Order: sequence, then C-alpha cells, then structure tokens
Amino acid sequence: MAFRFELATLLRLSEIAEQREERLLGDIQKQIMQSRGALEDLRVQRRRLAVERDCCIRQVTAAIEIQSFDLGLQRLGRLEANSLADLVKLEGQRGEQMLRYKAAYGKRELLAGIRTDRRKSYCEEQTRREQSMMDDNFSSRRRIE
Repeated sequence: MAFRFELATLLRLSEIAEQREERLLGDIQKQIMQSRGALEDLRVQRRRLAVERDCCIRQVTAAIEIQSFDLGLQRLGRLEANSLADLVKLEGQRGEQMLRYKAAYGKRELLAGIRTDRRKSYCEEQTRREQSMMDDNFSSRRRIE
C-alpha cells in the first residue's frame, strides 16, 4: 500500500495560497520600484527647471517667463508630494502583504512538516512489517527443516 497523506488537498491549497500571496507581494514591490523611479524623475525635472529659472533670473527676462517657471515648479512640487504619498501608501501595503505572505508560508510549512513526519512514520512501519514478514518466513523454514 502506497503512502497517502490525508491532508494533501489542504497542503495543495496552502501552496496555492502562498504562491498567490507571494505574487501579490511581488506586484507591490514592482509598483514601489516604479513609484520610486517616477519620484526620482520628478525630482530631476524640478531641479532642472529650477536651474533654468535661476539662469533666466540672472538675465534680462520677462516676468511672465519667470512666473511660468514658478508655476511649473509648483506643479512639479505637487506631483512630487502626491508621488511621495503614494509611495508611503505602497510601503504600508507591502508591510501588510508581507505579513499575509508570512502567514501563508507558515501554514504551508506546517502542513509540509506534518506530511514529512507522517511519511517517515509510514516508511518505518513498512520496514517493520517487512522485517516481521521476513522473520516469520525464516522461522517457518527453520521449523520445516
């Protein structure tokens, strides 16, 4: 008789749940990396625009151009603040998702450990049975002789 683990279906469901949580964690991490990249791009644009505005201020420039630079800097500042808020929100989601993933991982590890223990017990029992049969066969042969 082959080894049969009664909780195999539950173990498989736990594996699927762990994979799903890991995939969601990966998606959040990807979003964080994209958000950080976008935030850095905004910061670079803002610095570049500030340098251009400073150059215009040193030269004879119409006030409307300087005002345009200032409006652009304000807009980039708002975008940067929003991007930073999104990043903080994503970091929080990542923390929550990490907890869910760890829980799913722990459940799967627990079931896998139970399966390993039961398989080991099963193999030991099979070995005892086989040894007992061999002993009985040996005893039977000695009686016949």
